[in-house]
Amino acid sequence: MTIRWTCKIFAAAALLAFGGCALMPSESQNPSFAEIREIRKSEFPKYLSGITYAGDSLYYVVADREGKMYPLTIKLNYSGAPTKPRFKESVTLEGARDLEAVAWDPLHKTVWAADEADASIREFDPATGRRLGDLALPDVFRKFRPNLAFEALAISPDGLELWTANEEALSCDGATANSKGGSLVRLCRFRRTDTNDPWKIDGMWAYETDPTDGQAYKGFLASGVSGLMVAPDGAVYALEREFSQTLLPGFRARIYKLDLSNAEKVSETPFCEKKPEHTVNKELVFGKATGIAMYEGCCFGPKIEGGRLVVLCSDGDDRVAHAFLYLSAP
Repeated sequence: MTIRWTCKIFAAAALLAFGGCALMPSESQNPSFAEIREIRKSEFPKYLSGITYAGDSLYYVVADREGKMYPLTIKLNYSGAPTKPRFKESVTLEGARDLEAVAWDPLHKTVWAADEADASIREFDPATGRRLGDLALPDVFRKFRPNLAFEALAISPDGLELWTANEEALSCDGATANSKGGSLVRLCRFRRTDTNDPWKIDGMWAYETDPTDGQAYKGFLASGVSGLMVAPDGAVYALEREFSQTLLPGFRARIYKLDLSNAEKVSETPFCEKKPEHTVNKELVFGKATGIAMYEGCCFGPKIEGGRLVVLCSDGDDRVAHAFLYLSAP
């Protein structure tokens, strides 16, 4: 999702000083994911909306303007703590317009990126940006709402599963989120047997996002899936990003561990015609009010002391919102 704002809309110096957390309702938080540190630097590239881990200290992030992807490194220091991201020269992905998510393909040594402009997911050469192929998506996704298509994309560490979801409900599936209820989106899994096998859809489930905690600000309100990531043990996690106004307008980031064991597989039949009875269960593992930092991308990184690194990136239209958030997952 792209929001063309600056910090002036918040009109409160305290919101900038404290990231909004002190002036917004406290976030109930499960300690299973612990915050390590947040880094906000005006020199970071703008509009970072998706991140993926490619092994060792290498990551890739995409920006939702100009079709750019940036390689970057996040090294661990002598005590094992993650250091500030170091960016390399950007690569322009062929034909890309509004990049919102990226996933490293460990079998092809390529990246797959979601473009919200046309609700597409395509494969690219990370060195040259050359377009290599397209993911065949169910036709129902043609009914995406503008600016609410694919923001979430992840590939399992073994390279055999690809997961994606639309941010908020398709036009045929119901309403977008508000303070009275969340939004029903479609969580999709694709599988392949080896590096030569094309991706084939293997299941689609209904996932309900959270209701918003507050009300609309200047007509804008959101609560949707902005990121997905797959742990080495195969567990799938979703990042939900909310924007609403309580005392002040601001964003929240919540990470959920997903449980599909009791969820029913759904067809392409619109939810407005047949609403699913059993949606994906989710368990909150991290939550934070983030002020003007709009965390849209997430990924697992390497092992660190006490667990595994989790990295979130913020799509900030203003310099003070260019940020990375480091977490520790057990």
